[in-house]
Amino acid sequence: MTLASPLTSSDTVWRPGHAELDRSRILAFASWAGCATLPELNARADADPEWFWGSVATWLGLDWISAPESVADQLSEPHTTRWFTGGQFNITDNAVNRWIRAGRGNHTALLWEDEDGSRGQWSFSELDREIDRVCRGLLAAGIGVGDTVGIQLPMVREAAVAQLACAKIGAISVPIFSGYGATAVGDRLRIAGAVAHIVANGFDRRGKVVNVRDEAAKALEAAATVKVTIVVNLAPGLNHPQLPGEVRWEDLGAGDTYETVEAAALPSDHPLFIAFTSGTTGAPKGVVLSQAGFAVKAGSDAAFSFDIGERDTAMWITDPGWIMSPITVLGGLIAGSSVALYGGSPDYPHPGRMWDVVRSLGVTMLGISPTLVRSLMSQDTGGTIDLGALRVIASSGEAWTPDAYDWVFERVTGSSLPIINYSGGTEVSGAILSNLTALPIHPCGFAGPLPGMGARVVHDDGRAMDCGLGELALSRPSPGMPVTFWGAPGRYFNTYWDRWPGTWFHGDWAEITDQGVWYIRGRSDDTLKIAGKRLGPAEVEAVVNALPMILESAAIGVPDAIKGESLVVFARVASADLVNAHDIAYAVERAVASALGKPLKPKKIHVVDTLPRTRSGKILRRVIRSVYLGNPPGDTSSMEDPSALIAIGESK
Repeated sequence: MTLASPLTSSDTVWRPGHAELDRSRILAFASWAGCATLPELNARADADPEWFWGSVATWLGLDWISAPESVADQLSEPHTTRWFTGGQFNITDNAVNRWIRAGRGNHTALLWEDEDGSRGQWSFSELDREIDRVCRGLLAAGIGVGDTVGIQLPMVREAAVAQLACAKIGAISVPIFSGYGATAVGDRLRIAGAVAHIVANGFDRRGKVVNVRDEAAKALEAAATVKVTIVVNLAPGLNHPQLPGEVRWEDLGAGDTYETVEAAALPSDHPLFIAFTSGTTGAPKGVVLSQAGFAVKAGSDAAFSFDIGERDTAMWITDPGWIMSPITVLGGLIAGSSVALYGGSPDYPHPGRMWDVVRSLGVTMLGISPTLVRSLMSQDTGGTIDLGALRVIASSGEAWTPDAYDWVFERVTGSSLPIINYSGGTEVSGAILSNLTALPIHPCGFAGPLPGMGARVVHDDGRAMDCGLGELALSRPSPGMPVTFWGAPGRYFNTYWDRWPGTWFHGDWAEITDQGVWYIRGRSDDTLKIAGKRLGPAEVEAVVNALPMILESAAIGVPDAIKGESLVVFARVASADLVNAHDIAYAVERAVASALGKPLKPKKIHVVDTLPRTRSGKILRRVIRSVYLGNPPGDTSSMEDPSALIAIGESK
C-alpha cells in the first residue's frame, strides 16, 4: 500500500525549452547512437549493456593507451564482471592531456576561490605542469604504481592536483574528509595500508584557523605504514608537531628541470581510489573504484545528467573526501568542462557568499545538498539573488523536503532553472536515478533511471513492480561498480549481491508513481512499517519540516506491541524555541495526523536543538534509533558531533 504524500506530485514544475533541447548532450548521444528517442535509448541499453557502455566510451572520445579487447568479460556473475578488459588506460591522461592534444591547452581547466576572497585559474596546460611537478615529487619519494596515498585537504586546488597526480602515476588515492578526527583518519589510512599522506597543516573556516597538525600527528601514530607526509601549508605559522617523513607540498619536484611525466599505462580495472563509507556496524568499507570504470560512469553522468561540456564550468559544494568531489572534478574534466572549487564556508561572511562565488567564477552547473539549502533558507534576509551564468542546479546526498525544494526553485531560481535530482552513491561512481535537462521535472522527484543502470523497484522477494513502493535494485552490473572492497572481497558480494541472485541490492527505499515519476524515500532499513503500512521517513519529515518553527527533523520507528512499530519524531528547532517544546510537539502531532492519517500519529515527539548527522550533512536515523532503544550506535567516525547522541539517549 502506498500513502499519499506531500512528496508525491503529478505536477510538472519545469519543462525544457528549445534551448535546453538543442544543446542537450544526452539527446546528442542518443542521436549519435542511432536512437530516435530517450525511451528507445533506455530500452536498447537495457537489452544490451555492453553495446551501451562501449558506445558511451566511444562517444566521450576516451583515449586508450591500448584498446580493450572487449567491453565486459561476462555479465552472468555480476560481482566479478570486469569492464574494458585487455585495455590500458589512464584517467588523468583523459581528463587533462587529451584536451591539450585536442588543441585546448589554453582553455581554462580549473578555477578556484578561497574563503579570504583570493581567486585564480589554470589552463589545461598549466594544470598539466602542476600535476607533473607533483608526480615527479611523488616518484622521487618512492611512491608509484599500486601504492596507496591518503589525501586529507579542504576543497582547494591542491586536492584536485593530488588526486590527478596519484592517478597519473598509478598510485591509489584514499580521499579522507578534511574535518575528520584522528581516529577516523588513522583507521582509514591503516586499513588502506597507505604509504603516504597528503594533508593540510590547517585551513581557514568561518574566519578562524582550523589546526589540523595535532590531529594528523595522532592519526599517523595509528597508521604505521605511512612513511611520507606531504604537508600543504594553507595556514601560515602552524609548523609543529613534525609529522613522519614530512615534505612540503611546494618542495615536490622543486628545482628539477621541467620534464613531462608520461601517464602510467594501467589495466582498465586498476584501482583509481578507495572510497570509505561507514555503516552502523563494523569497520568502514573501502570501496575500490577503477580508472576506466569511473571515467566512463562519472564522465557520462557529467554529460548526461548535468549537461555539461566545453564552455561550461561545474562546481559542487562539497569536500574532497565525499564522492561528489571526484564525480565533479574528474567527471567534469572528462566531459570537457572547466571545474571550479570553493574552499570555504558557503554562508561566510554573509548568507549570500555562495551566490557571489557562483557569479564571480562563472559557474554554469552548481551542485548542492538539501541540508545546505535548509541552512541558507534559515538565513534568508530577502533581496535579489544574482546567479550570473548559472543554468543548472544539481542535488544529491539525501531526499528533498518540499520546503527546501520550493525555496531553491522559486526563491533562488525564480522558477526558471532545472533542479537535477541525482541519486546513486559511492558504490556505483555516480547516479542510478536522475533528472535530465531534456525531460520535464517534478518537484522532489526523478525522471527515472539513467540508461545502462538496469534499475528496478522490487518486492521483498526481488520481483519487479511497475509502480509502488519497494527496494531499489539493479538487474545488471555497470562499469562504475566496485572492483572489490579493499582487503575484504567477500564483504562486497555479501553487501550488494547476496540478497537476490544476480541482482544488486542498493539499500534505498524507492517508489514509482502511476505517472512514472520516481522518488527515493530513504534508506530501506530506515523504513517504517506501522500497522502494516510501509512509510518512508522522508514522507513524515516533509510534513514536519513544513511547520515554520521546525528547522529539520528525523522520523524513526520503534517496536510497538499492537502496531508492530510506532512513529517517533525528533524535531530540531532553534535553541531559543526550546521553551515552547510542548506547543511545538502538539503542532507536529496534529500536522502528521492530518497529512498522513490518524493511524500514523506519532507515539512520541521530541523537540531538540541538534540532531546526529554525518559531516556531509546526512541525518543518522539508524544511529538515532539504536541509541533511543538503548543499543550501541555502531560506527560513528563520520559523525559531525557525537555529543548530539547524549540528548537522544536521554530523551526516552
